[in-house]
Amino acid sequence: MASNGAEELRSTASTSASSGTKRKREAGPKFYAVRVGFTPGIYHSWADCLSQVKGYKAATFKSFTSLTEAEAFLKAPTFESTSSTSASTASTLKPAKATSTPTKFYAVQNGRVPGVYTDWPSAQQQITGWTKPKHKSFTTRSEAEAFVAAGASDGHAISSVHIESDPPLYGSAPPSKKRKKSAHESVDPEEISFNLEDYEPGTAPLPADAEDGFDDRVILDPDTGNIVYKTKDQLAAKKLGPTGMLKNTGDVVNIHTDGSSLGNGKSGAVAGVGVFFGPGDTRNLSETLPGARQTNQRAELTAIVRALDLARLDHHVCIHSDSNYAIQCVTVWFIKWRENGWQTAGKKPVENKDLVEKIVERVDERRRVGAKTEFVWVKGHANDPGNNAADGLAVQGAIRGKKMMSERGEIPEDY
Repeated sequence: MASNGAEELRSTASTSASSGTKRKREAGPKFYAVRVGFTPGIYHSWADCLSQVKGYKAATFKSFTSLTEAEAFLKAPTFESTSSTSASTASTLKPAKATSTPTKFYAVQNGRVPGVYTDWPSAQQQITGWTKPKHKSFTTRSEAEAFVAAGASDGHAISSVHIESDPPLYGSAPPSKKRKKSAHESVDPEEISFNLEDYEPGTAPLPADAEDGFDDRVILDPDTGNIVYKTKDQLAAKKLGPTGMLKNTGDVVNIHTDGSSLGNGKSGAVAGVGVFFGPGDTRNLSETLPGARQTNQRAELTAIVRALDLARLDHHVCIHSDSNYAIQCVTVWFIKWRENGWQTAGKKPVENKDLVEKIVERVDERRRVGAKTEFVWVKGHANDPGNNAADGLAVQGAIRGKKMMSERGEIPEDY
């Protein structure tokens, strides 16, 4: 009996091991193909794939169970259907799986990933925060596809997507205490419209006239440090520079500034600074951004610092920049930051405080001698001659910095 029991035990163990092997074989390896991302290619883990697409605008990627399929996806000239998705939601999403027949089809004609979606949350993720989104729901797939096709002038193929959540890789932020309703909890839209009250400030689709990705309907509350919607009076108010508006006359020095970062946000990025006073002006400047932090934001702020250094202290100046971030830093946000000891509302050190402080100090110094300083936002890469000239100077500075980086291995603060 003992012998028979041992044989039975061995048989059970063998069957169990075989079953475990079978389960593993059924799961199989996965190949994550990144067609559009920081470094296109095939990756063997979701985490590696995510690092290539998270934060990359209009990234395209998909998972496969065979290397051949993944390689074919990389070579395909258009969007694949079913599981291509947006990198902006990559930290919480994974490629689609087949679902039951949907009762509604959500057509996104203009958004992060245009196409037909079979659930509203997935469609909404493609339009929230997107400039001039265009979307509509239909009861038939053919109508939805026709709606998308009508706006597919950019050559993207129609995609049909249903997205399910992965376990979060980086954790999730706690809900706001003043929460009304999050973007993912709003009602099912029948037409191309939305109620602003359904969104937290700063999360609603951008208005049709939004420029530079900036929502002009929100403002930083100086008392709480929170982003809030403007009141009717604030929306109707005239915007002023930090020292009053200037008339564009011969008494005002107009200066265009710009920053350019080659490979911005990546290791090895190199930035340049451009300042343009006018054709043939000896004060025109093209420099490499000094220091280890080679970001576009620092380049934009540094360009303003250099412009104020080069302009005569007693002359009124009007600085034209395509960086809403830089202008907001030195005209609005710094007020509360300075009161809080140069900390954000979240009690964190203010990014680029050294440059913001320099600009504010120079503006104050100019004010003391009676000179006004105005900041005007201009749309970048929109055929503005002054902005184009400043951009060219900034790019030249970044290119020289790239050479300096290859020769020295770094860009010092005082090169």
